[in-house]
Amino acid sequence: MGYNCPGNTKGVDLMKYKVGLISLGCDKNRVDAEVMLHELRENGYEIVNDEKTADIIIVNTCGFIESAKMESIETILEMAQNKQNGICKGIVATGCMAERYKQDLLDEMPELDAVVGTGNYQNIVEVVNNILKGNNKIVKVGNINYNLEYNERILSTPNHYAYLKIAEGAIIIVVIV
Repeated sequence: MGYNCPGNTKGVDLMKYKVGLISLGCDKNRVDAEVMLHELRENGYEIVNDEKTADIIIVNTCGFIESAKMESIETILEMAQNKQNGICKGIVATGCMAERYKQDLLDEMPELDAVVGTGNYQNIVEVVNNILKGNNKIVKVGNINYNLEYNERILSTPNHYAYLKIAEGAIIIVVIV
């Protein structure tokens, strides 16, 4: 079975790799996380809920208020323990905080292998592929005028509802009865 993987995947046997994602902050982040998970699964990665079994851990950060920034930093540091204690090969920060504080995060947190901003989620597979090939300090940010179009995502809500992203920063709840 072949996979359409953005970027050069020579030397990367994707079926062996597991990705975990922790989404912090608002429901916009939840929808963005669901889209990234779908892209990763469609490109051959196994999605796991236990960070101790993940080869790559993505922390979808929030940078809206000070307490959210602190939660994002603490979560990144907590997940980075898996690089020393587990099988984790890379930590990726995505989301608002990654967009806003990209270089500060990489400079101050050697545990991070990549930052992906809010307009660059379409690059998540390429970023993960590059980390698995031994690259780090990857920065994919600055595409703030993007229009993220998606057809599918992996829902992380119970079956009876889902969030719908109607515009950047705007979320409504759709109740399915």
